[in-house]
Amino acid sequence: MVTLKNIVFPIFALILTSCVSTGISRGLNKPPTKSYVKIFHFTTINSCHPKKEKTCKTGTYGQTGSGMAIALFKNEVTVLTAGHVCDSGVDSKIVKDYSQLLYVTDHNNNRHQAWPIHVSFDDEMSKGDLCLLWVPTLEVESVQISMVAPEIGEEIYYIGSPMGIYHPPTVPIFKGIYSGKISGSAAIATFPAIGGSSGASVLNRENKIVGVVFAANVSFHHVTLITTHKSLKLFLKEAKGKFSGTQQ
Repeated sequence: MVTLKNIVFPIFALILTSCVSTGISRGLNKPPTKSYVKIFHFTTINSCHPKKEKTCKTGTYGQTGSGMAIALFKNEVTVLTAGHVCDSGVDSKIVKDYSQLLYVTDHNNNRHQAWPIHVSFDDEMSKGDLCLLWVPTLEVESVQISMVAPEIGEEIYYIGSPMGIYHPPTVPIFKGIYSGKISGSAAIATFPAIGGSSGASVLNRENKIVGVVFAANVSFHHVTLITTHKSLKLFLKEAKGKFSGTQQ
């Protein structure tokens, strides 16, 4: 004879199993870590204007950032990152002669030289801190740009190299919550970021890009600024026009 106890227990076990399975499925599904690249930017100051030696020192200075290969052009590989990662903003009133060199490191730890196609800086209105690089020798899968902006409360994540941390093919992944816009070009996300995170693509749960990391709070690293989806779309439209012009 089947007792009530025998009936209830299997049902209860099934419910517990279902809850556990649902929890596991909430993890990120195949984040595009192999499409990530670490960016190296070197600025060499060759000479300074007279009487500016106190504020200008010759030499080579380097910085690192994060980037992601994106699907923008057919048969061309481009990398999306932050504007200040591509351009160090050298003051021409102080520096007389300088040069800049950019290259990226892929998941196989191979280096590829890169050239800026289009760079913009945050203006708190419509232009975000963004850069698009042309990397012709890079061979990785490209990531799609999301057609829709993230909603407040939506879970988002980024793949990046805070403090330059990157051990190919392993790269840190950080999840957070989209909190909303604070200007026409910037929004807040609650994931940790610090120097080296700049330029990291912010992705939704469909692994599509919705923004780019460009600034972190110096005292509380879990409040991070990312570009708005609208400013990103505007930037890529401008970049596409510029790149087409260089190919003609």
